[in-house]
Amino acid sequence: MEKELNAESLEVKLPVNKAITSMRPTATLKQLKSKRRIVALRGNKDQFTEVMDMLCSLRRRFVQSQTLLVLVPTDGSTKEEWGWDDKQMGDSLWLADATNIGQFLDYFQELLGSDEGVSNEDDLAWFALNFKGRSIASGLGEAPKILELMGQQLQPMELIDDTDAAVVPADMPVANEILECQNKFYNVLTSTGDLEAMKAIFTDGKMQEVNEVIGAGGRIDGWVECLKPDARPANMVIADQDIFVSSPTLAYSTCVEFPPNAGIDGATLLASQRWVRETAIDEWKLELHQTIPWAAGTRAGGTLRCDCRGCVALTSSQEKRTFGGLIG
Repeated sequence: MEKELNAESLEVKLPVNKAITSMRPTATLKQLKSKRRIVALRGNKDQFTEVMDMLCSLRRRFVQSQTLLVLVPTDGSTKEEWGWDDKQMGDSLWLADATNIGQFLDYFQELLGSDEGVSNEDDLAWFALNFKGRSIASGLGEAPKILELMGQQLQPMELIDDTDAAVVPADMPVANEILECQNKFYNVLTSTGDLEAMKAIFTDGKMQEVNEVIGAGGRIDGWVECLKPDARPANMVIADQDIFVSSPTLAYSTCVEFPPNAGIDGATLLASQRWVRETAIDEWKLELHQTIPWAAGTRAGGTLRCDCRGCVALTSSQEKRTFGGLIG
C-alpha cells in the first residue's frame, strides 16, 4: 500500500487531440484515478525497440480500455530512436510522457528492489495500475504479455459493436493488403473450413509462442481438427479491425471477434495477428494468431495461440476444445 501511495506523486504529460490543441496538460497519477489505467515500462533504447511493435499494434486497444502507457528510458533515448512512426501513430492518445524521468526511475527501484549486491537497473521492468491506483501486475527482466494483460486487467471501457468498420488509412496500400489477408484468414476459419487454403495463409515457421506451451505439456490441435464443422467458430463476425505496419516485411493486425453465441452480455474476444514476408514484393504470410476474451466486466480465463501447425489453448477451465466455447 505504501508503494502505491508513493506512485500517486508521479507526474505525466497527457496526450491530446492535436487538431484541437497542442497544449499538453500534466497530471499526477493520483489525479488520474478513476479516469485512466496506467502501464509504465522502464528500459533502454534496445529494450524499447524490441517491444515497440507489440505496443503500437495494440494502440487502439489501449485507448478503448482507457489505459495510458508511460515509457521511461534509462539512457535518455527518444521514441524516434525506438522506431516510432508519427504517420501511423497520429495523436497517440494512449501514450503519456513522464515529466520527471528520474522520479519514475527511483520509483521503479523502490517498487522492484534488488538482491543484495545485484543491481537490476539495466533490466526491463514494468508495472500496471487499475482505475483505483492499485497495482495489478508488475514484472522484471521481460516485457509484459500485453494481450494477456488486456484480457485479464485492461478490458474495454468503450462500447464496441459488431458493425464497427476497420480503421485503415486510405493512403497506406500496405495496410489495406494486410486487411485483405486478415479477411481471407477469417473467411477460411469461420466459413469455408478449407484446410489447404489455411495452410497457404500461414508461413511454415513453428512459433516460439506456441512452442513454449507445447514444451510445458500443452496439447496442440492441428488445423485438420480445428477446421471441422463442430470445432471452428462458424458464423463468427469480426469488427473494428486495426493495422500496424512495422516495416515492408512485418505487420500486425487486430480485431474484435463476436462469436454467434455471444449474446447480450457481449462475450467478445480480442484477436491479434502477425504477418511477414521475405521481400516487399512477396505475398504476406501469417506467422501467429492469438485471441483472448476481452469484454467489460469480465476477466479472461485463458488464451489461444495458433501457428502453421494448429492451435494451443491456455485456459483455467476444463474445456479442451480449441474453438467454440473454449475460454471466456
